[in-house]
Parts: sequence; C-alpha cells; structure tokens
Amino acid sequence: MHIVEKITAKINQIIAGASLVILGASFYFVYSLSLDYAKQETVQSLDTTLQLAKNLLEEDEHHALSLSLLLSQDRSFLHAYYHDNRKKAFDILVQKINSINQFQGYHYDVQVHDVNLHTYLRSWDFNITNVPLASFRQGLVEVKELKKPLVSIEVGKRLNIKAISPILKNGKFQGSIEVIESFEHLRKKLEEQGSALFVLLDKKYLNIATTLKNHPLLSDRFILVNRLYDDNALNSLKNEDLRKLQTYGYFMQDKFSFGYFQMKNFQNEPLGYIVVAIQNSMPMNTQAHHENKGQGLKRFETNSEVIIR
Repeated sequence: MHIVEKITAKINQIIAGASLVILGASFYFVYSLSLDYAKQETVQSLDTTLQLAKNLLEEDEHHALSLSLLLSQDRSFLHAYYHDNRKKAFDILVQKINSINQFQGYHYDVQVHDVNLHTYLRSWDFNITNVPLASFRQGLVEVKELKKPLVSIEVGKRLNIKAISPILKNGKFQGSIEVIESFEHLRKKLEEQGSALFVLLDKKYLNIATTLKNHPLLSDRFILVNRLYDDNALNSLKNEDLRKLQTYGYFMQDKFSFGYFQMKNFQNEPLGYIVVAIQNSMPMNTQAHHENKGQGLKRFETNSEVIIR
C-alpha cells in the first residue's frame, strides 16, 4: 500500500509538472500572438497616421498658397505697394491675416519682397526692410525667374511652409508676396488624434536657419524644429539612432512607436524628416523597418501654373 501511495504521488507530481509546462507554454503562445497582433496593429496605426500627416501637410500648403495668390492680387494692397506706401500696405496685410488667423485657426506670417528680392515688408516687424534674400532663398529666385507661384517646405531663418506668389504688372515681375506657416497647425491636428509630431531638420542647414541654433539636437544630426512637443515621446525618440533613417519607415521603442517620411525642398534636396509618434498599447521593441525608395513628399511640377513640392 505504501508503494502504491508513492507511485500515485509521483504520478501526481509528473502530471502537475507537465500541467505547469503546458500552462506556461500556453501563456507564452497567447502572449506571443497578442504581441504579434499588437505589432501589426501598431504598424497599421503608424501607416494611417503618416498618411494623415501627409494629407494635413498638403492641406496646409494649399491654404497658404491660396492666401498668397489672393494677397498678390488684392487691389488695396497693390495700390499701396505700387505707391511705395509701406505703412498702408502693412496695415492692410496685418488686418487681413489677423482676421484669417482668428476665424480659421491658422497662424500666418506674411513677407513682401521687392523687385530685387529684398525685404519690403514683414507682418511681424514693420521696421525690418531692405534685407537681401536671394543668396539663401532659392524659392524667391525661382518665382522671379518663372513668374509662377511656388509652395514648399523651405529653409530660411526658420524651417516652415512658404507659399510665394509673384506680383505681376503687365506680365512683368514687380516683386513677390510670401505666406509663411509653421508646423503648429499640423502638430495640433495630430495631437487631437492622439499622435505626437517631431519636425527634424538636418543640422547642416543651421548656417541658414540661425533661429534654430538653440533647439534640441538629436543623434548629433537633426535639430528639433517645433517648440511644442510630447516630452515622454521625445525621451523615447532620443534612444533611437536617427542617422539610420532613410526615405520612410518606422521603429518601435518600449513605450512609443514612430513612423517617418523624408522632407525635401522644391529642388528635391533632403531637408530632414517628419516623425510621428503613437503610444504603444503594450511594451514592445521590434526590428526597425526603413525603406530608401519612392518619391519625396510630393512631385515637382515645372509645367503647371503652380509649383508644388
């Protein structure tokens, strides 16, 4: 009887051990499936967020371009401009853009350039004038040469969306008017969808974008352009070697996942990256996915009436 009890106890131990192994394996299998599913969902969410960011960016560019075209043909502004009444032209522009900023939720700045591509007016500082711009603002040179509007992400003292329209009189170039928009509207729209935005500029442009010199430097390569950002997502972003980024892709940290696409100027030169971040539903860290193919943000149309990059 004693032997039977020992055998029974041993069998129970084996069954219990096997049950634990099977249970552990089951839990691991379920966890692996959950993790794989979470990764697939995260990649899909990143794809959706990146497409949203591209669509919103295009929308912001078209709005800026529309305003630039309207102002370049505004009779009251042109009357003041042609009669060299800077104060009157300034008041007209400020009144119009303040109204738009208030009712449409955008924030635009406007700069007017004379026939020699010198600063004529800046909506944010009436006292600045006659600053030569042609040496570092190739977009202005392009508009003067082609006499066509242009909208692009361009480096100046800042990095932002710039929509430039020529001021023409009897077909002759008389100057240009530029509507400038930061990435703040894009950041807010993505934030409403639960995503964070990071606009990264290659540090080689700091000799032009001098106002960004004190902004955070990431991976000893990229300047963070936007002033407002998610601190937690930024701390996670700092753990990634951003020098590995290519045309577009994604990478995941423990708490946040990131997707990105490359920014280019109207000359198709890489400027940096638009990076979006979403919070992970569960801890994960998987191999990054980078691709170095495809086009930039948009096409460059030299034969159309408007140049969009």
